Amino acid sequence: MPPRGDPLVKAPVSVIPWTEEFFAALARRLVAATGGDFTDVVVLFPLRRAARHLCDRLAELPGLPKPLLLPEIAAIGEWTAALGADCAPVPPVMLDALDRVAILHDIVRDIAATASEDEAFPADITDFFPWGLELAEIMEELFRQGIPGQDLAHLEGQVLAPAAALLGRLGAIHQRYRQRLLDEGLGTPGLLAALAAENAPAVAERFAGKRLFACGFAVLTGAEKTLLQTLWKKGLLELVWHADPALADGGRPIHFACREHKRLLADWKAKAVVLGDGKARKLRAKADPSRGTLVLDADAANLSSKKLRFIEAHDLHAELKGLEEALSEAPDLESTAIVLPDTGLLSPVLHILPRRDVNISMGYPLARSSLARLLETILALQETRLERGRYHWRELIALLRHPYLKMLRLGAAEPLRAVFHGLEAAIRQGGAYVDPLALPLAGGEDDEPPSPEALALAGRVLGVCLAAFDAVDTPRALGNALAGLCDLLLDPEHCGDAWERFLIDAECLFRLAAGIVPALTSGRLADAALPAPTLFALLRRLLADERAPFEAEPLTGLQVLGVLETRLLSFKRLFLLDAVEAKLPGAPRYDPLLPDTLRRLMGLPDSRERDLVAAYNLYRLFFGAEEITVFYRTGSPGSGLFEDKPGRSRFVEQLLWEEEKRLGRVLKPGEPPVSILRLPPCPIPASDPAVPVTGEVADRLAAYLETQKLSASFFDAYLACPLRFFYRYLSPLSPLAEVAEEGDRAAVGEVVHEVLRDFFTPYLNRDIDAADLDAAALADLFETRLAGHAAFAALPPDGQLLLTRTGRAKLAEAVAATPRTTILALETDLTASLETGGRTYPLTGRADRIDQREDGVVILDYKTGRPPKGQGRFWTDDHLWDRLAADPLAADDALFEDIASRAGSVQLPLYCWLYHAARGETPADAAVVELRDKGQERPLFGPRQDPETRAQAITRNVPQLLGAVLRHLANIPSFRPRPDNNRCPYCEFRQACRAL
Repeated sequence: MPPRGDPLVKAPVSVIPWTEEFFAALARRLVAATGGDFTDVVVLFPLRRAARHLCDRLAELPGLPKPLLLPEIAAIGEWTAALGADCAPVPPVMLDALDRVAILHDIVRDIAATASEDEAFPADITDFFPWGLELAEIMEELFRQGIPGQDLAHLEGQVLAPAAALLGRLGAIHQRYRQRLLDEGLGTPGLLAALAAENAPAVAERFAGKRLFACGFAVLTGAEKTLLQTLWKKGLLELVWHADPALADGGRPIHFACREHKRLLADWKAKAVVLGDGKARKLRAKADPSRGTLVLDADAANLSSKKLRFIEAHDLHAELKGLEEALSEAPDLESTAIVLPDTGLLSPVLHILPRRDVNISMGYPLARSSLARLLETILALQETRLERGRYHWRELIALLRHPYLKMLRLGAAEPLRAVFHGLEAAIRQGGAYVDPLALPLAGGEDDEPPSPEALALAGRVLGVCLAAFDAVDTPRALGNALAGLCDLLLDPEHCGDAWERFLIDAECLFRLAAGIVPALTSGRLADAALPAPTLFALLRRLLADERAPFEAEPLTGLQVLGVLETRLLSFKRLFLLDAVEAKLPGAPRYDPLLPDTLRRLMGLPDSRERDLVAAYNLYRLFFGAEEITVFYRTGSPGSGLFEDKPGRSRFVEQLLWEEEKRLGRVLKPGEPPVSILRLPPCPIPASDPAVPVTGEVADRLAAYLETQKLSASFFDAYLACPLRFFYRYLSPLSPLAEVAEEGDRAAVGEVVHEVLRDFFTPYLNRDIDAADLDAAALADLFETRLAGHAAFAALPPDGQLLLTRTGRAKLAEAVAATPRTTILALETDLTASLETGGRTYPLTGRADRIDQREDGVVILDYKTGRPPKGQGRFWTDDHLWDRLAADPLAADDALFEDIASRAGSVQLPLYCWLYHAARGETPADAAVVELRDKGQERPLFGPRQDPETRAQAITRNVPQLLGAVLRHLANIPSFRPRPDNNRCPYCEFRQACRAL
């Protein structure tokens, strides 16, 4: 063994073949290199958790005397940060992201003060903030890579104007930023790494007499490379890689994923040796210079010798089904890993895992948690509100329905469920924008009023979730509002044992309280005035960066990991889920300040290096496994406008290409090793939406006909759709109350009817025409009545303005269209009885206006919407009425369909017959006044019909039709739907029916 720190002896790079288990081989190497004396040994890893695996392997190593002093084991990021802190002039105070932005803003503002007008520097903090977050990341990268900043001029047109200005002075910004941090005794992880690299000779002197091992690195940053190379040249450091053993033979082609390793060997002029039993061993003499770079030759097993399967699925659901079946078919789950390239896959995978101990070594993204959904709802409430206190109803209901709030307790009870249920009902009765604090908090179990304590808790919840966020204007104010939310959810008097039962949720809440809230309430930008959109964007970014870690125990058995978490680990059996190009390697993150195409101008790593690291991590994992199953999907494209169907990852394509070259032919779809996962089609069973007339239904119908007066709406509903008629009149179902976001049309119609009634009352029994009516007075009356209506107050300002102006204009047009007439009655109730089928049915209706015209009495009905229109000759079609007289419509569904499709509405005909039956006088006509169409009158019959035909239609055909409908209703075997593309989408019972 060479003496420690001998500068003349540079240790060769040790390569552990990636077909072998890394930590076991590393443990043997450490013992072989040190004789088991770890007193002055430092072991560096790219990640912290590797220490646990190394300690376990050392404990299992036979022949190593125990107990023993373990080597110093560190993650290289923490190790270089500690060295950099020692090299700083004073112990540095670490800055978080917001503090870095604050310092950069000061620097950019000073530069902007002397810049030309052509340079569009974002000097204002509001404009600078999003750019500052990106700029701080670039500063960190420059530090980590050991690259001095440089000005990138003339980028106008390639990036946005603020980005071009910042990049044009990037060198000056970087220099001032570095100097500012050093002068004020501040630090960042990147700066400390840069200081350690700049003082590499001093670091080497500090570690003289020690033995360092840098293990398992695929790519080194510039600062790490400088520091480790200095230590290596001094004979203090040995690199240990887990890679292609062909790196030890310069004449052999290496796997393409190990190009960075080969480049480092060339740059350092180093040699590599393959380790066997902890010592260097020679490669076999046999070598094939023309071998493919995706496979290994005689020194290791070929990938084709492994059990390699590719399973193609249509969507993620099919992938999960295939994974579940593969797990159940596996003989055991020891040394088995499920690898997820996207953290969003974790939640669905958890639902199909077998019920046994599972090691989950990846963090659950806080942005996908229930807590994040609550925060997103709170932010959406602020982003969509009108003025302070008035919030959009949908977001309010989403807030009231969130389980974190409904589960708050008073003792053993959860009273907010009933209180919020009542509050939701009140919200649904209002407008699109509601002040929930102004609504009565009522409700409770068994219609009992809630207790004062429950009302106080509900008020506190609304205050914490709504009022506390209304006036946030600084990061500190936002942090204080979030702290109030945490205090509410963690209040021991109200949370009970919820957080003991829901551990992931508890961890997410801890991350919010202990990580995000302090980041907002402390630091240099805590009191900077920022607009709400900027503050909310900041909070969303902080949420996206947070992870809730799982307890990664046990270390054996079935493990669920991300691709990065698999580094240095080996498994017997692998399941790789969703191996599509969008995730492996995935697209580079969009950087508006320094796009990927410009990164190489700065000497920064770009997407090519990122893709190479992804390839190394994946192939290293593959070569160490015995069984590999890769799932990918080829269907179910995303919902975005320009999202294509997913395609399998380039790494899957490479492996398949190597297999095809080995076989000498192109694989056919479904041919091993590729299998297509075909799930049996499970269509929703086609069910008949019709409701049979059972005894109970018949009793309900009989009771309704016995106790209720029948109106035009009753007949119209049955003719339009018998099934809808059943749900509306005979079932206990009621449509869910929905807020009319564009205004309550029914309420507006009521206002219009009341205004017209009051406006025409002084003109009763007077001969008038349009010249006698004051259109301005009618419009003013409408505006006054409308302004005092609750439906008008619920509208947004633009909706109020539009409704007022439109209503005034339409009513003025209706007045102008009034013909010569005498108004006989307003809002008149008409009743009569109809005898048919041996029974008497009471009928009723309300005529908006009854006029005396030249030809006789005319009944008018105001319509603010679009009235249904029937066929013009329906009421005078003698052939139709002869058919109806011959067949009473009791069993002829074809005749019923003919009548239902032609009749339109029976409202005006019914009013005419009621008037005739009640007063003994046959109206000359009836008409709909379409207020939406300049107040034009649409007559039922029109002047082309002679008086005798009209009278016959009113006195004979109308009661004949009504009687036939009632007889059909009494004998119908089932209530069937009448699907209609124009009517069904707006039916309140469409979810129960699903006829279309």
